[in-house]
Amino acid sequence: MSTDYTAAQIQTLTGLGHVRLRPEMYLGATDIAALHHLIWELVDNAVDEVMAGHGDRVIVTLNDDGSVAVQDFGRGIPVDAMKDGPHKGRSALDVVLTETNAGGKFGDGGYKVSGGLHGVGASVVTAMSARVDAEVWRDGSRYTQTYRAVTNAKGAGSKGPALGVPDGPVQISGRVPKGPGGKPQTGTIITFWPDITLFHDEHGAALDAQRWSTRIVADRFRHKSFIHPGVSFIMRDRRRGREAEQTWFSSGGVADLVAELVTDRALISPVLSFHGEVRGTTVAMSIVWADSDRDTCFGYANGVANPDGGTHLDGTRRAVTEAVQKYIADRGLLKEKESAPTTRDIFEGAVAVVSVMTPSPQFAGNAKSKLMTTEVAAHVRSVILPQLTAWLEENPVDAKRVADSAVATMRIRTKSTADKDAAKALLARASSARPNGLPAKLRDCTRKNLLGRPTELLIVEGDSAGGTTLDARDPSIQAVLPIKGKPANSIRTTLDKLVKDGSIADLVLSLGAGIGNDFDIDKMRYDRILAVADADVDGQHIRGLLTIFFHRWMPGVLEAGRFFVAQPPLYSTVVRGERIYIADDRAKTAFLEQHPTHKAPFGRLKGLGEMDAHELKTAIDPRVRRVTQIVVNEPARLDSMTRLLFGPKVEPRLDWFLARSGQTLEIGDESAPTARPGDAA
Repeated sequence: MSTDYTAAQIQTLTGLGHVRLRPEMYLGATDIAALHHLIWELVDNAVDEVMAGHGDRVIVTLNDDGSVAVQDFGRGIPVDAMKDGPHKGRSALDVVLTETNAGGKFGDGGYKVSGGLHGVGASVVTAMSARVDAEVWRDGSRYTQTYRAVTNAKGAGSKGPALGVPDGPVQISGRVPKGPGGKPQTGTIITFWPDITLFHDEHGAALDAQRWSTRIVADRFRHKSFIHPGVSFIMRDRRRGREAEQTWFSSGGVADLVAELVTDRALISPVLSFHGEVRGTTVAMSIVWADSDRDTCFGYANGVANPDGGTHLDGTRRAVTEAVQKYIADRGLLKEKESAPTTRDIFEGAVAVVSVMTPSPQFAGNAKSKLMTTEVAAHVRSVILPQLTAWLEENPVDAKRVADSAVATMRIRTKSTADKDAAKALLARASSARPNGLPAKLRDCTRKNLLGRPTELLIVEGDSAGGTTLDARDPSIQAVLPIKGKPANSIRTTLDKLVKDGSIADLVLSLGAGIGNDFDIDKMRYDRILAVADADVDGQHIRGLLTIFFHRWMPGVLEAGRFFVAQPPLYSTVVRGERIYIADDRAKTAFLEQHPTHKAPFGRLKGLGEMDAHELKTAIDPRVRRVTQIVVNEPARLDSMTRLLFGPKVEPRLDWFLARSGQTLEIGDESAPTARPGDAA
């Protein structure tokens, strides 16, 4: 390595080059979620127009050629020439789409509040795309321009192509359609083709095709409809064989979202809503208490979801805690020497959503995962505290139930319960009886990984499969823990009984991060957990039981995206002398459509325990395997679903299965629909 430090070591990145060099700075990552973040950057810009009072619809279209179009009905990006500054003479459209420090959200004239504030959103999309088409509707005319990443263009270099190179000047390509009242419509349509080589899958491999997910878009649009009541969010899937359209619209705002999250849950309180404005910051907050031991709170700032929370949630928790603590103290609901319930006690079972619109938000990173604006906490508190205090005074029956729930939680927390002590003792005895405190069945990885790949704990169904997995795994990064039979149903049991299950105890000890209230995700010994079970109903049940275990007893594992399930192939066949593996019946049908003359037989793979190491490698080798990452967008909904499917009440579960399958228990009911294969969940 040279010790020289001269001008030759100084790099100058012009235009959008720095975005491609360090995309994580702008997108947070380069995975599938980051790919979809390109859509959100444009959607946030479209919503900014709506918040400024222009337009009432946002449309995302997934096209068959892999591109995505985002359309709003706002004023349309300006297309006239810049009058002064470093970009004097250039079209404003060109500047917005190709300069990271340009936009209409820095001064006082463009937007009062905005979700896309950094002036990088649209230009980042251009930087990460092979092509961008812009269409602007203004003054009755349709303006168009195309930008490309060009390898041999002026400005291209060894680090990559020249980015955002326009095909030519902005063109007028026709007239715009007329809207209500016969007036010409206005708005913007940005269509982009992402450069998929810049993104990778969950294994770190570069994508070879666009991986757009209607579920991800639908989840985002459904939430945005609650945050922006009165606005229609439309998704159009125009990919071949998937043509569909969905619309999301809410009139009740965050209260509608909270009510939906607690559907089919027993409620302690009604759904409460509070609204107000303080020094230009508007606050909309809704909360309900339900029969759960989880605290579920979501925050939005200027229409953007903040999964890591921030000052708006801090203000919400402070206000609710103060109001409930005061109510409890004023009515003498505590015994002598008892401490007041903490924020954690008060929010147990609570589902809350707070949305703020503030003029100058500060976020943690361009992904806007956390709101950092200090004064917002005080603004939120000043809106919620007096309104919640008044509600507690005016609704004594419901208020007493909320207060009693908080006090009961506090007493359970402070009491040294026998089951918690017994669980700790069992785990302590188990760990002390084994070398390094690890289970005897665990075959750890060597952690000698020169490529920096994440380590994985493979939870394998059956001892025989566990032995074969040792031959199929990558020992540098993959540890193997075989489990015998199905793990305990963690919804229906207490902690002390749960850890008596040998498989659960081994899992807790292998991960090394504790359990329940003592669980610390930062202490986990592995980066990922992969459940490897048979591709049958029993295997699905095991994967479900493991999922609810992590949800119930290791909070944060699912939310952090660290739990995966393997999808072993069902079939194998031979093509030109080489054995290939096929995932399922749908993939088999698609294969036969592509190879209509294929004559070789299909072998149905047996259970994991009957696979050889080569066959099992197709399920666990990061280079070829097919896995699903368990993603939790709505913890409250997951909580409701796990209680429905795995809880002690049989009737709601039966009703759910019958509704999904289209079947009935009525004997001789000829009018009942006939279930089709695959209808049941």
